[in-house]
Amino acid sequence: MRRLVAVLLGCVLCGSVHATSIEARLIRASNEDGKSDAQLAKLVPKLKKVFGYQLYKQLGIQKADFKDKRTLRLDLGEGIVVFVTHSEVEDKVHTLDFEMFSGRAALVKSTVHVHPGRTMLIKGPDVGDTLLVISLVVVE
Repeated sequence: MRRLVAVLLGCVLCGSVHATSIEARLIRASNEDGKSDAQLAKLVPKLKKVFGYQLYKQLGIQKADFKDKRTLRLDLGEGIVVFVTHSEVEDKVHTLDFEMFSGRAALVKSTVHVHPGRTMLIKGPDVGDTLLVISLVVVE
């Protein structure tokens, strides 16, 4: 009887551990000479194809778990803060309300649809000769 209770409790706990999380990166794109950051190696070909810059530097990264439908605050450094609210999942596609701020100034506000494991790139503001880019990945 104790074994049965232990097995059932283990099944319930394993089922509830499955959480959806998000990883957000702040990336600076430029046409300067040099090498892109090693942690962006898999992402650089896609970044070059979409934005056309030669050099990509990661300025910040943060991961967080979605809990209920609360808004997550992700501080990515360089004064950039991202707010993400997970609204729904339909056919494994996550709908997220996304807001990017620099201080109190709103830079980007959008609703995005992200497939688990796929990178969503969001164009931020131009800063001189550079561009800020946010990459979002939903992990189940």
